[in-house]
Formats: sequence, structure tokens, C-alpha cells
Amino acid sequence: MENNLIQVVLASLKAKITPLVTKFRQYTSANFIRTKIVAKIRDFFVALFDIRPKHKKDYYEIFGWLVSKKLAYAVVIIIGVLSLIYLISIRSMYMPQNQEAGIKTYNYDDIMLRFAKGKVRILGESGYLAYEGNVEKGGVNGYGALFAPDGTLLYQGVFANNEYEGAGTQYYAEGTMHYKGNFSGNLYEGNGKLYRENGTISYEGEFARGMKEGFGKLYNSGDKIVYEGSFSKDELVYSALLEKSTAEVSESYKGARTIYQMGDEFVVLLSDINAIYTGVTNEENLEDTVMVDSVYVLSDRIKMGNQECTKIADLKAAFGEPIYEGNSIVNLAEAIAINYLNKQKQTLYGTVSMETVEQYTDSLLVSSVDRSYGVYLYSFRKDGLLYTFVCGDRDGTFAFYSIMSEEGGE
Repeated sequence: MENNLIQVVLASLKAKITPLVTKFRQYTSANFIRTKIVAKIRDFFVALFDIRPKHKKDYYEIFGWLVSKKLAYAVVIIIGVLSLIYLISIRSMYMPQNQEAGIKTYNYDDIMLRFAKGKVRILGESGYLAYEGNVEKGGVNGYGALFAPDGTLLYQGVFANNEYEGAGTQYYAEGTMHYKGNFSGNLYEGNGKLYRENGTISYEGEFARGMKEGFGKLYNSGDKIVYEGSFSKDELVYSALLEKSTAEVSESYKGARTIYQMGDEFVVLLSDINAIYTGVTNEENLEDTVMVDSVYVLSDRIKMGNQECTKIADLKAAFGEPIYEGNSIVNLAEAIAINYLNKQKQTLYGTVSMETVEQYTDSLLVSSVDRSYGVYLYSFRKDGLLYTFVCGDRDGTFAFYSIMSEEGGE
């Protein structure tokens, strides 16, 4: 009897609980939840996009126009969603492509690079590492290194606003050092050193606007000083040798020299700076000191201001009309200059016949010079100096030129 009663009670409880359990399972099932959520979202958007106004309160009045509030809400939400999608897409597009040792890497045209600060890597157009170093304020600022597409280091040092600025080192395309010193606006400025491609130093001294300017030292290929003195516009100031004694010249010029003497004429070839000077005895000096009377520059170009002259027309534009022009027979210094230049390439009409006797290793006695060798000369005055350009004929180019004080030329 009791067992039957218990079974009846249990059956009644089961009948009551089973529907509850079934509903609980139904409401908590993934399909039901998904269906309900989708339905709610659908109903939301159906209601949202049901832009048909049903009452005048469903309108906004904008500049006299009645605009459905639901339509306005829909437009705002669509714009917001599209903006969010755009921001997510550009974030993924402009996020640093890789990160190594805490250094972010950007493409050269990344928008996010404009906001970067600190040490980064920047990739060039073809994907090579173009720069590694500091950036700030939307540009390359601070210490860094610039690379060529093949990975060769081009520059290492300080940058300011994407330019070389301050102390740095510039390299040749082959990777050897080209210049070490100070920069301003990508140009050499202040003190620095220039090196040849083989690694030997060629110049040490002052620079301005990318050119040798001021006091400096020239070195030969053996890293030995051959000249120290003044430079201007990237050129040695040859006129600084004028009116110096041979002893004073020796303090400035320490390179190879060859001395030529013919009677009272005294000529010295300074081959390491491509120059010749002629000497005269200072009669007022009791020690009979030889003073530099003229300097021949063995170059077929000259810089005057910002202009480089290679033709007679260039010279006339820089100097004005010549004070003299005409045919002439070579003198001893001109003959030595012509023969020296012809060892390098064909100059004027070839070498000048000359008979010499070697007195010492670097000293020659000249017994005769072919005085029938003719040249054409142009002379100009400028800034108290007399410049004479040696040519093969009129209105062409010149092979070399001489400088002397205007008083000495009179």
C-alpha cells in the first residue's frame, strides 16, 4: 500500500518537473538562443528601418524640412558602422609589418609613421631596409643610419628634418668611408675629413656649403701631408703662395718637387698639388732669399665665384675683357708645364724640346728650350692679381694658367 502511494507521488512529481526540464533545455539550447537573438536583431532593424512616420512627433524639422527620426537614426548608425569598418581596415593596413627586438618597422609612406617617435626601421619602396634610427615630429630626427637598396650603408650619424645635420659619416657606394665630420643641410659644414675610395685620407680641414673652405691639409695616397694652407670654393688658394720665400713655401708644401734652373730663371714643379712657381732673388734681402714671383696652376678649369670656367668665353664673362691677348713664344715655366701635362694626356701641340742635365735627384739644369713653340695668351686683371691663360689658339679652351701680383706683372 505504502509503495503504491510513493510511486503515485513520484509519478506526479515527474509529470510536473519534466515539462520544466524540457523548457529549460529548450531555452538554453544554442539553436534557441541563436534564433531568439537573430529574431531580436531582425525586429530591431525592421523597426529601425521602418522609417514611415506614424505621428508628427516622429519627425525632426531641419531648415524647414521634415525628416523622419528613424531615418536620421538609421543614417547615423550606418555612418558609424562604416567608419568603424574603415578605421579597423586602415589600422590593419598601417600597423607595423613586423617587430624585431622591440623596434617597429614601417613602410616609407605609412601614415602611422608620421606619429611615430623613437627608434624605428623604415622600408623603401621595394621593401629593402632604407633607414634605422630615431624619428620624431613626422620626420627623421636624431641618430640613425641610411642604407642603399643593396644594403650598403650610405650615412650614419645625426639627422634633422630628414637631412644630414651634425656629426656623421658618409660612405661610398662600395661601402668604404667617404667623409667623416660635420654636416648642415646634407652638405659638409665645419671640420671634417675626406677619404679616397681605397680608404686613404685625402683632405682634413674646414668646409662650407659642401666645399673645402678655410684652412686645410692635403694628403697623398700614402696618408702623408703634402700641403697645408688656405682653400676656397673647393680649390687650393694658389695665390697664397705669391711673394713667399722658398722657405715659407716649404712650410706649406711638403710633397715631391723638382727644381729647374736656366741661367737666372728659377722654376719649381710642385707635382702633388699640380702647380709650378717661379722664383726671383730679393735684392733687398742680404741673404739673397728667393721669393715666389708667379704660380702656374696646371688645370684646364678655374672657379670664379660660383662659376666654373673652361672656355675663353667663360673667362670673359667672369673677368671682363682681357687686358692682353696674342701669340707668344713659351717661356721656361710654360715649357715645363706643357711637358708635365703631356705625360698625362695630349696637351696643346705636344711636348716642348728641352735639354737638361740632372744636377741632383730633384734638381735639373736646363741648357736650352725650343723657343719656336708658340702659344696664345689671354691676360685678365682681378682683385689685384694678373691671370694669364695659356691656349693653343684663339677663343677656344685653355690648358693651364698663371697667377702673379698685379705689381709684379707691370
